[in-house]
Amino acid sequence: MSPAPPFYTRYGFERTQEAERPLKLTPYPQLCHAGVLRATVIASAIDLVGGFFTRELAGTDATFTSDLSLRIPKPGMPASLTALGEQLRTGRRLISTAVRLDDDHDGSTYAYGETTFTRIPRQGDAGADLAALSTPLEIPSNPLDRDLAEEVGVEIENAHNGKVRLPLRPELLNPEGVIQGALVALLVEVAALTRASIETQEPQAVCELDLRYLAAASVGPVTGAAEWIGPPDACMLRVRLFDQGRDNRLTASALVRVTDAV
Repeated sequence: MSPAPPFYTRYGFERTQEAERPLKLTPYPQLCHAGVLRATVIASAIDLVGGFFTRELAGTDATFTSDLSLRIPKPGMPASLTALGEQLRTGRRLISTAVRLDDDHDGSTYAYGETTFTRIPRQGDAGADLAALSTPLEIPSNPLDRDLAEEVGVEIENAHNGKVRLPLRPELLNPEGVIQGALVALLVEVAALTRASIETQEPQAVCELDLRYLAAASVGPVTGAAEWIGPPDACMLRVRLFDQGRDNRLTASALVRVTDAV
């Protein structure tokens, strides 16, 4: 049996070979929730483009996303987006990047995000294969035939609390052997939207996300839940994720703002 394709090949991405505009995103229905492109896919694009710049600078160092923030002024279903990236800060331990996603239809900004990556030197470089660590110059297209959360295997254990669970398997891990950053965002998104949609009685979409990657989740299952920050009409939630297989270690913390889905 051939291995499952990496999840970044599922998100409608295409590399453009342009240094400052390196990624195009073409959404399709399986990447959406309530008719709106999932914030998870935007987070993945922001993380991926930030990773392009980071990998160029990090050499054989291992790199991990330590935080990611995004803003989507008006969530919807654009026909196509192009991502533009820039370096904000380059240090020996930290590299920060900014990414803007423009709507190809009218050139307006659909989303904006920033990431910080942590660099960790490998012991003796350990014969690291840079080609294996880098995103290919051409990204194969492997579109989903069912909803993204279903394909990943996200389980909703208690909808009223936004309680979620994800058993880990090899295709959900990155080359460093830990859960892919975008799938952390997916768990956060599912938790927040599940709880928010029930209590507001309206389909919801994520318009703001601040995500802190606190520790690598590598064993699983990864579990978490959403709770309101203030009353539901404030539209703000907190989500925390834990790696049950590592003594219930806190692995990620997120602040989320939701809005009515268009």
